This record gives sequence, structure tokens and C-alpha cells, in this order.
Amino acid sequence: MAQHITLFTDQPLPLTLGGTLSPVQVAYQTYGRLNATKDNAVLLCHALTGDAEPYFAPPADKGWWQDFIGAGAAFDTDRYFFICSNALGGCKGTTGPASLDPLTQKPYGSRFPIITVQDIVAVQKALLEALGIDTLHAVVGGSFGGMQATQWGISYPDRVRNIINLCSSLTLSAEGIGFNHVMRQAIVNDPDFREGDYYDHRPPANGLKLARMIGMLTYRTDVQLAKAFGRETKQHGAIWGDHFQVESYLSYQGVKFLDRFDANSYLRLLRALDLYDPALGFASERHALQRIQANYTLVAVTSDQLFKSVDMHKSKQRLEEAGVKLDFYELHSNFGHDAFLVDYSFFEPMIRKGLAK
Repeated sequence: MAQHITLFTDQPLPLTLGGTLSPVQVAYQTYGRLNATKDNAVLLCHALTGDAEPYFAPPADKGWWQDFIGAGAAFDTDRYFFICSNALGGCKGTTGPASLDPLTQKPYGSRFPIITVQDIVAVQKALLEALGIDTLHAVVGGSFGGMQATQWGISYPDRVRNIINLCSSLTLSAEGIGFNHVMRQAIVNDPDFREGDYYDHRPPANGLKLARMIGMLTYRTDVQLAKAFGRETKQHGAIWGDHFQVESYLSYQGVKFLDRFDANSYLRLLRALDLYDPALGFASERHALQRIQANYTLVAVTSDQLFKSVDMHKSKQRLEEAGVKLDFYELHSNFGHDAFLVDYSFFEPMIRKGLAK
């Protein structure tokens, strides 16, 4: 089970786009052992809807990076001390829209502020300081977590030695923002959304289900869906509903999502993904990227439909032009964007190399 700590009790957390939060509860988990010199700590940053627990000891259900963590694995718990926290704005134990506002003793709901990746990283830094960790051997993240890893190198260049970014460009494309907009509209146009203040009523379940189904199509590939479902139909399908097996799969994923995520958190984190800009607070993006002192590993997947190959190559070029010490890898996987979660054999060598520096 995740551990919890309360931060920013004396001084509130100043937010990048204005406003403050206090206090901030953070859910986190650790794996392995911190060595005597405290130089083997690795921060794992989760993707958009992840949580603080990428690994569960058997026979518990699998965590989101289950196959990657353990003694002798890519994330070797015999060598490194891993920390993973639920992101600010989430709904898995860290302060977010469903948390109680100390001023009203009611859920924040619509009053929860707009947050940025920079704010999420600031909370992670405060957590590490509370744990007595000043520097990190590495920060590792995939997708939305990759943006967090990049921001660590910009915000705290003297505190991280290695950055491993899996399947995330420096900024989200216009197409990616467009997909996120459609997902948000599905939620905010659900009559049960009530402008975000639905906690005393029914949650916007239909909108959140639809948003998740749209999102799943950006995480998968046509090859993967064709292999798994093709044009197979259900024996007793509904012509305007789940007639094809692929439709049934998407509907299942939408319903399943309702058990583990909050619509307001989804909205806030999607917008933080859209808004991420390394240049925020600096004269230019190059000035921001030039602050990165860490060795930087960037891994792209050719079939990724969310962070496409062309955007990953542009990110590679911008990092190199800023003088970042970069190792770039590109591979093919039928799993598309979600490859970094499941394709262990492909990602293991790059992770090991990135951590070995």
C-alpha cells in the first residue's frame, strides 16, 4: 500500500499559473534500499492516469510497471532505491479536485486550480527533501511522466544526473491537443458534470467513459487492434452499440476506468499535458533546455500515434541544438504508445544504459 505524507503546511505551494495550495498530501511508494551515500535514488514518474504503485508483490494484481521492477530487472531494486509518487491533481492519494478544501471542508471540485508539469515536479522535489534525498541518480518517466523527467533537468539541473524519457516529446502536438479537447468536451457536456461540482451527486460517468474510449485509440495501433479483434462481431451485439468486438473492448475499457479515476482529475491532468512548455519562465525554449546538465536518454516508438515519430525527432533536434548530452533510440513495436508499459524486451536495454551512466 502507498505511504502518505503531508507537505506545504507552513508555506503554501505557489502555482505556476497563479494561486497556491496548502496543505498538499502526497501518496508515494518506494522500492529497494537507499544506500549510505544516498546517491542511488531514482524517481519514477507515472503517465497520465498512473499512480504511486508501479509494482505489487505477488500474488497481488500487477502494477503499471510490474515487469520492469525487481531484483535484476531493468529497474534493479538490488542496485537502486526507487521512489514513485502520485501526481499533484490526481485521485490516487495526492491532493486533487476530489480532496477536501480546508477552507470549506468540501471537495475542491471546480475550485481546484489549473496545474502544470512544473507544479507537479515542485511537489516531487518537496517529497524528496522530506525523505532526506538531495540528489537523484535518475528521473525516469514515460508519456506524461517523460515531460516530468525533462522538467526535472530544467528546474533542478544540479539535482539529477540522468534523465530517461520514454515516448514523450518536449511539447504535445496540435493533433494531441485536439484529441484531448474532444475528450474534455465529452466530460464537460455530460449533464452530470455540473461544472465540476458533482461530488454530492452522480459523477459524469457517460462522459468519462467516452473520453477514455477516445484516449485508448491514441494509445493503441491499427495493427494491434486488427490482430486482436479484426472485424469480428459479437454474437448478440447491438447495432447502435457494441456490434463489433473492438467496440465491446473500448466499452469495457471505458467502464473499467470509472472504478479508478475521477473526471476532474482527468480534466486537470489532460490540460497540464497540453500546457507543458519547457520555455515557461525562461526567455526561450533553448535557454530552458540549456540548463539540463544530466545525461538524457530519449526513446521513440515508430508506431506511436500520440507522440509521433516526427515530433520525437524534432525534440531530438531541439535537445541537441541546446547542447544536451543525448542518446536517442527509435524502435518499432505493435503496441504503439503503450509500448513503454508492456514491451519489456524492447525497452530494457535502453533503460539499463540510461541508468548505468
